[in-house]
Amino acid sequence: KHQFETPDRYYATALHELGHWTGHETRLNRDLAHPFGSEGYAREELRAEIASMLLGHELGIGHDPGQHVAYVASWIKTLEEDPTEIFRAAADAEKIQDYVLAFARQQELVEQEAIKMDEIRQNIATYTANLAPDLATVAQHNNRQLQKLVEHLPTQEQNALYLVADALKFCRNLSIDNLEFEETSQDKLRFIIPADWNGRIQIQGNVLEANENDNGTGNSHVVPAKELGIDPEFWGVYVQRNDQTWVWLSDFNVEQQAVDTAEKLALIDAMTERNEYEKTVKLARIDEFRIRNNPHSTEEEIDAAKEQRKHAEMLAMQNDADFNKRRQTMETGLMIDAHQNQHQNTEKESDHTSHASRQYLVVPYSEKDQAKAAGARWDKVAKAWYVGESADIRALQRWLPENVTVQQNPAIDAQAEFAAVLRDNGCIVDGNHPVMDGLSHRIKVEGDKPGEKSGFYVVHMDGHPAGYFNNHRTKAEIRWKAKGYSLTEAQKGAFAAQVAIRQQERKAELQVQYVKVAQAIKELLTIAPQAHVDHPYLQDKNARPNGLKVVPHNTDGLPQDSIIKICQNRQAVKSVRDEHPDSLVFVAGDLLLPIYDTQEKLWSAQTIQPNGTKLFVAGSQKEGHFLVVGGNKQGLVGLKALDKTKAIIVAEGYSTADTVSQAMNCPVVAAFDSGNLIPVAQQLHDKYPDKPIVIAGDDDQHLVALNGKNTGREKALEAAQQVNGVAVFPAFALNEQTSHKLSDFNDLANKSALGMQAVKRQAGAAIEKAIQQNSIQKHQSQLEHAKNQSQQQTETKAKKRVLV
Repeated sequence: KHQFETPDRYYATALHELGHWTGHETRLNRDLAHPFGSEGYAREELRAEIASMLLGHELGIGHDPGQHVAYVASWIKTLEEDPTEIFRAAADAEKIQDYVLAFARQQELVEQEAIKMDEIRQNIATYTANLAPDLATVAQHNNRQLQKLVEHLPTQEQNALYLVADALKFCRNLSIDNLEFEETSQDKLRFIIPADWNGRIQIQGNVLEANENDNGTGNSHVVPAKELGIDPEFWGVYVQRNDQTWVWLSDFNVEQQAVDTAEKLALIDAMTERNEYEKTVKLARIDEFRIRNNPHSTEEEIDAAKEQRKHAEMLAMQNDADFNKRRQTMETGLMIDAHQNQHQNTEKESDHTSHASRQYLVVPYSEKDQAKAAGARWDKVAKAWYVGESADIRALQRWLPENVTVQQNPAIDAQAEFAAVLRDNGCIVDGNHPVMDGLSHRIKVEGDKPGEKSGFYVVHMDGHPAGYFNNHRTKAEIRWKAKGYSLTEAQKGAFAAQVAIRQQERKAELQVQYVKVAQAIKELLTIAPQAHVDHPYLQDKNARPNGLKVVPHNTDGLPQDSIIKICQNRQAVKSVRDEHPDSLVFVAGDLLLPIYDTQEKLWSAQTIQPNGTKLFVAGSQKEGHFLVVGGNKQGLVGLKALDKTKAIIVAEGYSTADTVSQAMNCPVVAAFDSGNLIPVAQQLHDKYPDKPIVIAGDDDQHLVALNGKNTGREKALEAAQQVNGVAVFPAFALNEQTSHKLSDFNDLANKSALGMQAVKRQAGAAIEKAIQQNSIQKHQSQLEHAKNQSQQQTETKAKKRVLV
């Protein structure tokens, strides 16, 4: 180094030689086998020198070409013979620069990761220190157990799990956007975990099966091996989204690799669990699974892991706040404060008013006739008696909640008690159910089709009997602990009254909330600018703005007491929500889609981020409400456009509705999701009983292999059947749908070789069919009506003759 006049000359030369170093076959693999003074040697020197200049500029060292003047003559000769060589040399020099700088970038990433890991450890320590003593003990146990479960992994893999879990926490708190989290998982795990992952994981053995009529193209699709009764060729790892759909993450040729990946995902899920007792359960299950699958584990070790897991589940049940609240209510004799029934209601729809003013009664079954005679009436929805409009309250005094004293009955066995819990939550309890053996069991619930079992439960009888139940159809979830007593008729009546009162109050509270939120959305829409066709989401979907709005950059123009808050980026959302928990927080630049009822009254809104993520405004009422997309040839929009149509067309999302609207040049209703198709179709059928309804449904074929369900198709067919309408689904070119995961009419228009013309043909044929069917039904109805009228007139004339 001391042989150089200045340090920068030393480093410039070092960079030049480093450029040659990158040419090795294990690095950038350039041809270096040329003797000194040859044309090939000159070409390599030119590349090294240009790279030295680029790197010197990038690193701030500078560059002195005079150091390599000996090479100039050979460079000139080479360039005179082939002037384009300078371009090839510059391109190779850029590759050298990128290769060398990658080491510096990698070192920066390592340092950043180390800083981030220190931050995560500090956050964990601070969080644990601020907990109550008993909860801090649980958290410390979890930290030790987690360290035990990851200690066999290399440090880099351990850090990857912590970093992905940390990003997922921030994503769920809306401190970072979905894309940032998914990029983190891709970077650290080499696959993308969806941001709306609900924690569930599945491993599936698969085979590749050739498509029918593939004509030798070699196209194939994935089939679960168990469906064919053969051994898997590979194993896929899948995770479930919040909407219950399964998403593929990665495939593995060895089953153990898939199991290891699933365990890492389970660890990430446990790391993100906020409830320390639930985290204990998740970690205990991972530990038990690992021990059970270790061929060297002894029976004692397996039993110990099982007991540890059961103990964790018991603690989680005992420390569940909702469960303890329910248990305390029952143990205090179900006493009801009658004053809870007095609720002041503001601005309600007429169909809510009558229910909001009801005063419920505690009527045992054996006294129902007496109560009815005294003016009590039965609420079919709440399943409780209430004071009728014309009743004399004095005659019903004995059944007012404050006048009813309930006594606890003798104890009943735990199996009968849990069976009653299952029945109360929609289960069909027959055969040996419930089986109280500590294992998982499936059970049929109301609404299940033949062969379906949408209920799940597990009960432990060791110690104090306790268990868990989940109705996947209704989403009801219960942590149960035996109370050891049954209810008298008076208790059942009191409990029914209590539930009815709470439902009534909740309904009234929700209605007030819906009105408040709707008013805030309305105010925001008044100051929001119009959306433009260049919005990233609209560009991606080739959709029109159709008068949509965009969340503005500030709240200028809103009332001073507005509950609207606007962030400039998604990273600020969490802190704003924490500071203003009662506010509605939006992000500037998101699309803003208003949602109306059949009277054109605003009730909700959907926001769409530039990356396509969709969210409904918290606390708003979406069910049964919709947006009319596009207009008719006369320029009418909204319900006025629907008034003039021959058929009502309903689609799931906005982009699909707009695609069909463009194709058919008519208004199309967006219901926003498959679950809202049925209530929206029913509302529109009630408003337009003489118009046929066409459901332009999604065909989610790619989900069938994951969860056995095609939700889009099922809901569309059900909605069409509900209103005696027609459902139509996109038909794609051969192999397009499965290979590209296409599902809706927007995909048909923009991602299929068939294009928009196919949308016109397919949707147009369905609409014409619906109109013809409706016309035939109308004609038949008119004939039937005329026939009945004629028959009535004939009977009337006959009666008159008899009288005469």
